[in-house]
Amino acid sequence: MSTINTNAINVNYPVPGVNNNSQGFRDNFASIVNNLNAAGNEITDLQNKVVVKQALIGTTINNDMANTLISNASTRSFRATTYNLGNALSGTVLVNVSLGDVHYGTVAGDTTINFGSWAPTGTQSNVQVNLSIAANAANAVITFPSSVTLSPDTGATTLENYSNSSGNLAVTVPNGVTQLNYLVSTTDCGNTLYITPINRPRITTQIQQRLVPPTGLQGDVNGDVAVSPSFNQLTITTANTDPYLTTSGNTSQLYTDLPVVFTGTSLAGNIVVGTTYYVRNVVSSNTFTVSSSIGGANIAIGANASGTTMFANPVSYVYVATDSYNATACVTNVTNTFASGNLITLLGNIGSLTSAVNAPIVFTANMGGLIENTVYYIKTVASPNITVSQSRTNGVAGTTVGLSTDSNATTATYYVGSDIWKRLALSSW
Repeated sequence: MSTINTNAINVNYPVPGVNNNSQGFRDNFASIVNNLNAAGNEITDLQNKVVVKQALIGTTINNDMANTLISNASTRSFRATTYNLGNALSGTVLVNVSLGDVHYGTVAGDTTINFGSWAPTGTQSNVQVNLSIAANAANAVITFPSSVTLSPDTGATTLENYSNSSGNLAVTVPNGVTQLNYLVSTTDCGNTLYITPINRPRITTQIQQRLVPPTGLQGDVNGDVAVSPSFNQLTITTANTDPYLTTSGNTSQLYTDLPVVFTGTSLAGNIVVGTTYYVRNVVSSNTFTVSSSIGGANIAIGANASGTTMFANPVSYVYVATDSYNATACVTNVTNTFASGNLITLLGNIGSLTSAVNAPIVFTANMGGLIENTVYYIKTVASPNITVSQSRTNGVAGTTVGLSTDSNATTATYYVGSDIWKRLALSSW
């Protein structure tokens, strides 16, 4: 309530037409001065304390509420402030909560994140941390302070790629991930922090769909689960003595040595429903042959037959990682492929090839019949040439992939290390 009080000011003084006592003037002036001083103090107090839309003349705007309670209010169009942590984060990085609601930056290497300037105890304070992952930091580890509780009840131990680093929460960047966003909150001024993933799943929902090489890829950790991209069931319409199986679908998904189980009613006398066979030759866009073993002869078809009750079910797998990625990734240039001998010529970084037989290898572009971003396995090595297979069973590469001659150079990465992924074939109903 204002302390300005004008009651002491005599608005009828001086009286016109008479000789007025000067004391009356002095009393009025004194009251006016007192009220002006009171008004000045109150205006200064308002300037120091009120929330304003713009800075007052001669002042710098400061709407810091200093933890003052605002209650029973309706709000609209509130926005979160942001703060740029930098584009090459590594080492120790401080997230000063008072500088913004959302902190963002680019991780360039192993990074330890610390927090400061939380709101007082008894209030909940939140900050969102958005971390882009640089291309050269694909296997970086992001470590949070020990104040982030690791209690199973709070969920920190269920974060994707979680590990306990001497009592601190550590997260290895998941394979292929370029963005990690987390919400961190506290109700006791930062003594206890809770963390929630925003754009990534927790371990219990971390099921990816991708091809998985046995060695895994950077970012794979113990407990990861994946499923292979699904293959379409093919309806077999004709079996003939060529010995081709003809489908109404498309055979582009098939490759040599791919396991196939037939269901329905067999159209071919030598093919038993429920038995696992292996694709031997993909003859055309709608015909293929099978063998009873990897690299074996084509199954002979007893007689020509047609119908629509036989189905080919290419195998699909569920993969489980039983260890964390520990392989060495070797990048090499590919200069040529040759139809003669199905050879692939490499150039550069081939010193470890002698230990890379049966190792997974991935090419970055289509070349000579090789398909980009597909997992192959090194079949033979006669430096600088290799051959590859698209299958591997019990640790051994399968049938050599047939190639055409091509000189459109590309690159490839092969992985030398222990097998961390195990697989379980899914059977048909």
